[in-house]
Amino acid sequence: MAQTRGFNVKGNRVIYRELYHCIHSNEVKRKQGNRETKRPQSARARNVNCAASLHLRIERKRLPYSHSDGHSPSSALYAHEDSLHLNASDEQELMEILADRAKNPDYDYVAKIFQQYRESALGSRNSKPMFERLKQIVEDYDDSGQGRAVLQEYNASSGSVFILCIVTNLMSRVHEKIRQSEEICYMDASAAFDPLNTSITLLYSSCAVGALPLGVLFTSDELEITLEKVVFD
Repeated sequence: MAQTRGFNVKGNRVIYRELYHCIHSNEVKRKQGNRETKRPQSARARNVNCAASLHLRIERKRLPYSHSDGHSPSSALYAHEDSLHLNASDEQELMEILADRAKNPDYDYVAKIFQQYRESALGSRNSKPMFERLKQIVEDYDDSGQGRAVLQEYNASSGSVFILCIVTNLMSRVHEKIRQSEEICYMDASAAFDPLNTSITLLYSSCAVGALPLGVLFTSDELEITLEKVVFD
């Protein structure tokens, strides 16, 4: 079939759309015009007014569970599959729906959607829009009354490391009520929780009931100078 019409695709929802007609149709012959052919009586050049056409339209499907609602690729996919199980009338219909990628996309497709959402909503990694969004989240958290947070943006040119300190209301009460929290502090650091390899450090203090949290730190590295800046500054 020959392409008879193209469409301006923006990629927001429709990612591909083309219209094709049979080469023996009036539509194709009209677009070709009265050009000369070497064999005008051949079967390929003959106009039999064939009505066969093919309209291809590929749309980007969106899950009902959005990443903007706080879902990760895995949780959005699991929630979608749970809804398919609940809405299916019988086992046969459920098997057909689960096997249809248009209704039940795989993890790679959902992960690509999440990546596009993250780039559009948060910007690329370590970019200015990402830290502007994070700064807004920190301000909203401070205004919520659930605790306090302090942010230092990452800047490779100036040598500033990424630092995010969070102290919840419970942690503030531990600082106020538990006297030994001023003298005894344990640190438990873990890393590789995200693609940026952010280090997460938990601060604890011990008492008669066990360990109590004092704060949580997010840093771009685990250097001694970074931790000293977080704890003492």
